[in-house]
Amino acid sequence: MFEGYAGTSDSGFRDEVEAEEAFARGQFLAEMGADDDRPSLTGPAGEEAEARLAELARHTVFDGQVVTDEARLRRILARHDTHLYPGTFITCVYNPDRALCRTSEGPADQPVMADCKPLVCRNTALTPANRQALTGHFARLEDALADSDRLAPYVRHRLEERHRATAAFLTCHAPEIAE
Repeated sequence: MFEGYAGTSDSGFRDEVEAEEAFARGQFLAEMGADDDRPSLTGPAGEEAEARLAELARHTVFDGQVVTDEARLRRILARHDTHLYPGTFITCVYNPDRALCRTSEGPADQPVMADCKPLVCRNTALTPANRQALTGHFARLEDALADSDRLAPYVRHRLEERHRATAAFLTCHAPEIAE
């Protein structure tokens, strides 16, 4: 479908989209790795994400220059790829051995975010922005369930399941409050 809307694969549109996504990911990782005051990541893979970011920061020490060149950023990431993939609701700390999104015919070197199962996958980490997005989603679920008598039984049941799972996930992976 993507090729149909974008033209033929020879048009290069897919390559442009993938390059922009990679550059945005690189900027995210550079900012997260360089920020000493960043809030800790939570979730099943939060500690692993922290370790990967620390390793990236160790290899990308500020040497008097800010990386603004897209090609240089790509080289740094290719050399020291953390395999962290930011998303709206989660940040994937990709480990192919435990990825629920991975299929036998799909790529093994990166997650398939469209098939992500964030509430049950052990590759999930949460940034504060991810937590805020999940909390907003949880609130929208509560709003939808407030008028549950208007919903079809199956739809109501599925919303209730998602509501329970999201509540349990947010409770289980709440950030620790420093005293």
